[in-house]
Amino acid sequence: MLYPLTVIKTRQMVDGSAVGSRPPPAMSIVKDIVKERGIPGLYRGFGTIVVGTLPIRFVYLSTLEVVKARARVVCEALDLPPMAHGIADAAGGATASMCSQVLGVPVDIISQRQMVQGVAVRAASGEGTVRLRGYRNGVHALREIIAAEGVRGLYRGFGASIATLVPGSAIWWGFYGTYQRVFWQLVPAELGGARVRDEGLNLATASKKGPALDKEDPSMEFKAAVARGMAASSARSETGVPAEPGEGTVIGVQVASGVCAGATSGFLTTPLDIVKTRLQVLSGPQGAASAGGGGGAVRHTFWSTAAELYREHGALGFFRGVRPRMTSVSIWGTTMVTTYEFLKRTSKIDDAEP
Repeated sequence: MLYPLTVIKTRQMVDGSAVGSRPPPAMSIVKDIVKERGIPGLYRGFGTIVVGTLPIRFVYLSTLEVVKARARVVCEALDLPPMAHGIADAAGGATASMCSQVLGVPVDIISQRQMVQGVAVRAASGEGTVRLRGYRNGVHALREIIAAEGVRGLYRGFGASIATLVPGSAIWWGFYGTYQRVFWQLVPAELGGARVRDEGLNLATASKKGPALDKEDPSMEFKAAVARGMAASSARSETGVPAEPGEGTVIGVQVASGVCAGATSGFLTTPLDIVKTRLQVLSGPQGAASAGGGGGAVRHTFWSTAAELYREHGALGFFRGVRPRMTSVSIWGTTMVTTYEFLKRTSKIDDAEP
């Protein structure tokens, strides 16, 4: 359901039908696509994304968890406050993104070139526009790119992808962890906010209390208090033990944190993303043919692409497609993280079980 937003964002970033900072409206793009290719046109490149997603996410999430765990140990060793532990989340996100780009860049290039079929770009002469040619499907695009550009063509803009997605992932996870801590501070005690705050305090002070607290479970005293509270008729009023946050509260905090983190990272990294997208789509034989270059490869760099974008659309051109991108990053990121965290909670094995 979110994929059409990616198609709209990509076409807004690449479109060069008019000089100026304002891209074509989203609804105008949708109408053009549906008119030319029907509803399936909004999903061009979707098959490529589906095939590539599983291995990419496996590498990404595995690396994320390992690095986050190691980085949190460092944060505790440095005696950083809980609110600063977003650094560990940022380190995990950055490293995971860097590793996954080995698989992600070829998928991006193939899917993006499928998305922009028929988009008007400025001719090399600067006079008028020509339209980008497309591919029948992902396999056809893969064969054409390798035949014309070699395997290197699948990694065009690899450096730009690293420069874009690594900080983007770091910003998303860093802000996600920080927003979570902020929102838990706002959750009332009766909904479990006090318990989460107490556990956070215990985690922050675990290293100061020595071996009496287990590294994997640093709040043994708190757990004993919870057990005593469960035996009472009212855990909060009779024992003072904070209520355990319900599933709805946990998911609510995660959703709010994910939306805010997605909007923040989507806005801040749009200038890098538009340069990366244009570099990958408009470079090589496809860009040359579209720009009237006679079929020869067009050599672009990150900086030459940025300079060309500024000449065509001014400073605001670096934020073309920012709204659909913020929406897509927010919804996609929130869906991914809430599902992932839910599976982590439900698949957790209790140490007390045989």
